[in-house]
Amino acid sequence: MNKVYQLTMGRTTTAPILRIVTMPNWWPFKRKNEVDPDEVFRQTEAELRENLAEAERAGESRQALLAALQAEAQALEQAETTAVNKAKLRAYDLLYSDLRQALLHNLSEGKAREMAGDVAGAIGYYETAVADQVSSRFPYEHLRVIYRRQEEYEDARRICLAAVDNPFLSESDHEHFRNWAEKFGKQ
Repeated sequence: MNKVYQLTMGRTTTAPILRIVTMPNWWPFKRKNEVDPDEVFRQTEAELRENLAEAERAGESRQALLAALQAEAQALEQAETTAVNKAKLRAYDLLYSDLRQALLHNLSEGKAREMAGDVAGAIGYYETAVADQVSSRFPYEHLRVIYRRQEEYEDARRICLAAVDNPFLSESDHEHFRNWAEKFGKQ
């Protein structure tokens, strides 16, 4: 809580007041050209949500959108510290956390379903994670194993090739899945 100190007879006391004094919007001495940071935040959030929805409809992966949000937020952090930039950064941070949480939800829900024995349910969540191009080999590896156990080698090969095409996985992961794709191609 912000500490507001009361002036008493020309002296400042050290005892904090329990209420925070803010000037209402109608206050006549408020600067007219001030930009309301909350309005900037709401407007930036709405624009970002609209842009993200449009990019998802265009087929952009969520992991790519997450990387783009992160890059734009880092650029804002490097810019001059103003109330407007802080408000925009809050909006970027909010959407980044929402998007990251959605990505992680598919992984954790898929893992929970697989552990509970609902392999068909787990496949749906893992497939969504693969479509999102998550930066973890986890869903690719689990789908590869599941499809191999079910003797669905073409689906296993498809998942391995998707992992190879994922720019967010490491080169060693690409090599690993490339080798598996070749093995499934021979079957």
